[in-house]
Amino acid sequence: MRLIAILALLTAVCTAERCFADDKEDTRTLWVYEGGWFAKAKDGSWSEFNETAFRKLGKPAKFGEAKRTKEFIDLYDDTRRVYVRLFEKHAETLSRKGQWEKLYTGRWKKQE
Repeated sequence: MRLIAILALLTAVCTAERCFADDKEDTRTLWVYEGGWFAKAKDGSWSEFNETAFRKLGKPAKFGEAKRTKEFIDLYDDTRRVYVRLFEKHAETLSRKGQWEKLYTGRWKKQE
């Protein structure tokens, strides 16, 4: 009985490892649009670089990553209470009415 339980456990572990090995590492760390970009730092935070943010804040806008799915990545700036959702071909922001609205047209790009 013990042998059967051990074999079942080993089979489950091997199956789980195979499933995880098939999943590609999520490499989305740079999202670009005309006039700016969002970049993920090594510490996991995100920054938005563009002239408007720099003019208003004197530095890049800082975001934390709130959620990551296959379809999008949600970013949140706690100090300004701003949500940004990065999709494959566009970005959205959460309005004060609680609705997502298109913010930019852009795309994911590999960091070099």
